[in-house]
Amino acid sequence: MKKNLGPHLEKLWLLFAWSTLILAFIIGHIAAKPDYLTMAKSHFSNFNLVPSKDYTSLPVVFVPGEDSQSSISGGEAVVIAAGTGYGGPFVLGVRAQKGENSARIKEVVVLSHKETPAYLQKLINNNFFRQFINKSVTDNFLLEEDVDGISGATVSSKGFTKAIGLALHQGAQSHLGYEKTWHEVEWSPGLNEALMVALFLMVLVVVYAPRQIAKPFKLILPFASLAFVGFYVNASISLGTLAGIAMGYVPEFRQYPIWWIIVGGVLGGILLLGRNLYCGYLCPFSVIQDLLQKVSGIKLALRPGMARNARRVIYGLSWLALILIFLSRHPALGSYEPFGMMFSLQGMGIQWYILPFSLLGSFFVPQFWCRLFCPVGLYLSEAVRLQHATVRTVGNILVKNVTGRPSDSKIIADSYSKATDTLTILFASQTGNSKHLAYQLKASCDANSLPVRIASMADYDTDNLQRESHLIIVTSTYGEGEPPESAEGFYHTLFADNAPQLPDLSYSILALGDTSYRFFCKTGIDFDERLSELGAQRLHERAECDVDYDAMADTWITSVIKVLQNRLEASCANAVMPIESTGAEQAYYNKARPFSARLLCNDRLAPDACEKDFRHIALSLEGSGIQYQPGDLLSVWFKNDETEVATLLANLSIPADVEVEVDGNIRTISQALIENYELTQCHPAFIEKYATLSQQAELLGLVADFDGVRDYARRHQIFELVRLYPARLTAEQLLSSLRRLTPRKYSISSSQSDVGEEVHLTIAVVEYMSGQGVESHRYVGGASGYLCQRLALNAEVNIFVEENEHFRLPEHGDASMIMIGPGTGVAPFRAFMQQRAAQKHTGKSWLFFGNRNEELDYLYRDEWQQHLDSGVLTRMDLAFSRDQQQKIYVQHRIEQQGAEFYGWLEQGAYIYICGDVSHMAVDVEKAILQVIELHGEMSCDEALKYYERLKHEKRLLKDVY
Repeated sequence: MKKNLGPHLEKLWLLFAWSTLILAFIIGHIAAKPDYLTMAKSHFSNFNLVPSKDYTSLPVVFVPGEDSQSSISGGEAVVIAAGTGYGGPFVLGVRAQKGENSARIKEVVVLSHKETPAYLQKLINNNFFRQFINKSVTDNFLLEEDVDGISGATVSSKGFTKAIGLALHQGAQSHLGYEKTWHEVEWSPGLNEALMVALFLMVLVVVYAPRQIAKPFKLILPFASLAFVGFYVNASISLGTLAGIAMGYVPEFRQYPIWWIIVGGVLGGILLLGRNLYCGYLCPFSVIQDLLQKVSGIKLALRPGMARNARRVIYGLSWLALILIFLSRHPALGSYEPFGMMFSLQGMGIQWYILPFSLLGSFFVPQFWCRLFCPVGLYLSEAVRLQHATVRTVGNILVKNVTGRPSDSKIIADSYSKATDTLTILFASQTGNSKHLAYQLKASCDANSLPVRIASMADYDTDNLQRESHLIIVTSTYGEGEPPESAEGFYHTLFADNAPQLPDLSYSILALGDTSYRFFCKTGIDFDERLSELGAQRLHERAECDVDYDAMADTWITSVIKVLQNRLEASCANAVMPIESTGAEQAYYNKARPFSARLLCNDRLAPDACEKDFRHIALSLEGSGIQYQPGDLLSVWFKNDETEVATLLANLSIPADVEVEVDGNIRTISQALIENYELTQCHPAFIEKYATLSQQAELLGLVADFDGVRDYARRHQIFELVRLYPARLTAEQLLSSLRRLTPRKYSISSSQSDVGEEVHLTIAVVEYMSGQGVESHRYVGGASGYLCQRLALNAEVNIFVEENEHFRLPEHGDASMIMIGPGTGVAPFRAFMQQRAAQKHTGKSWLFFGNRNEELDYLYRDEWQQHLDSGVLTRMDLAFSRDQQQKIYVQHRIEQQGAEFYGWLEQGAYIYICGDVSHMAVDVEKAILQVIELHGEMSCDEALKYYERLKHEKRLLKDVY
């Protein structure tokens, strides 16, 4: 069997990189120990310098020896002045001559330096050091009073002036016996420091303040950062900055307070807040790139693998740069970023080529430098990720030590012997909502010291069911009344003829559903009725939650906890403490606390001639620490169309500025409808309420038809219904008829191994025309219209990741897999291929993809061809339904390739199905069953058992909607 050497080579490379960096650091540190005498002799070579007899400590003072050939008169000495400039440390030789009443400076020489060459050269060119000639060693040496600073090199001017003054003043006291007559440098915060602090406060407002408050600051911040951090103080953080900190090259606060504020603020943001407050907020070069993008209007998407390879390039370049920096102890020599050139027209070496290259690239690719070459952004993001991991680890340790809770890795069955009266929570989730609520319930139990264990139904051993004393089931309903896939085994066991009697079990059900469907909460109802039939006793009434389940679920959890406190033996009696938590989901962001992601890319995947508007969406996760896996889902909070909301209010005769209360906050009805209520997905309950309120005869007739009203709700938006049937309502009547807005879920179409701190989506905009002629009107989907047509580039949208544990790549990289995903159902398979390419998996991959026309909507054509060429994708079968007279779909291709398809199954291949649940998934499953029956030479029942075995072995996985 061929081994995958990729991970081993990566580990070797990491070992080599870290070892060489540490070695370079040590060698550079040893070599950098100053030999002041040798330095002084290298310049004052015409006389023999020896240490002063009076020399006992700093400053180092040398005097001419007896055999000196110098014409220098007696009483002269060379004083060593050491300090730190803008880029690093330096050593000066200051030749002074003692007279009758004082000692004066005769010469200032730079003996050694790690200063930024451009700034030092600017000092020399402007005769900065000549200002010190003939000054008394007891002068104040105050910048801008005794010595003129050089514009564009102010920090360097401060550093050299301070070093000279400090060395001469110490020498005057300790070696010449002069009394102190000079004044110390006094410092107080000035305008620059106040502006830098104000910028940081502005960043915090943008990140944490409510949107309405943050909005004006978001407009100001980029230009303020560009003007102040970039052009005025030129304080961009570079690789040299980070390396300088590692080597201890830290300027004194009074010398360079701006450095301390910006570096301290960024590092503090990472350590205390877990946020990268620099990239995208304070970085001036990021603003330059955004401006160039606005000018060009060209937004090219990165080709597959570019982001992954870019990270390798960044690591490689920064490794070389750090080796050079550590060996030379010179931060400026290894810093290849173009910031200095951009903002001060000062650069060296390769920077002269990198700047125009970066600017040109930014015309075509959003954030070109930041995404492909910037080491600072990469390392700051890694620091954020490390902070999040540390906080989670420490938090888990503290929780375990304080509460005494067992490790999550404990096997559930082991706990049965330890506690008889323990609550078991089982969840069955298709999209993550049931899991979220199950862990919210567990968190409330933990907070009230109630013994509890939790598991997915897919992982639960049904043999333990008779041992349970208290059971709560949290389940959704899938499709038309079917149990979620993770619940199928448990469901069949419970409904089997030989299911055990459960007289000692107390239970309750939290059921999730959608009233738009006929079989609302059917799986939960089924479980409730069956457990009762088996003799179990209800400890609490069943809850049936609609799609806006939060309020009802919270109330139910609080009530259940009260019942459980009276029934279970708690380790201590506490008040009810319902907790909002995502538990083992370990998501740093969730439904209640989403992350504001920036829209990086919104590209059309099909030409205008295509009947559907397909979009490739890229969102930035920079600074969030969010981790996801191929197969996971991205939930997106969206806003309703403002124009449609205004029209709806006009049709209902409700003024847009009427104030209403939403979650305890007062806002206008217009804003509430835009941000808080569902207006695109219609549902039967709304039609029934609206028909009663409006007394529209057609609607009243419609609601009498059970199937008809559900069919109507699926085909029309609330916007459309109100436009067709206007009425006069109050704001309160309208809101009481509506559901709360819920986030939309999309299959993630990227792998973080390839795209880094981004997440990609593949979306088909939902849109349709209603009416004819002048009465016609175009309606678009809520989330798809918002993301693809209304959200501006670089604007932010609230998102959070939902784990999809039952749609994962095979555990072993050499396993084969068959992917079936027509249309946007191909989204997770794009992520799968990126992951397999990045991880160098050796298993075979076969993709079935279809759409309408090959020339118009062959999504990601170039990427699939690249994967085919590289061997990551072994085979691809296409089905374009409208390219021939007889429509061909992916299920037809499966049947045509049945022999090989079955052969792959027999060799252990995994099957993945993604897409439409109502038609495609059903037809594909029928085709697979036919292939198994025909090519496996089985009966219908045998083929069905084979198919069920695939599901039981978790080799047939679905992500359908």
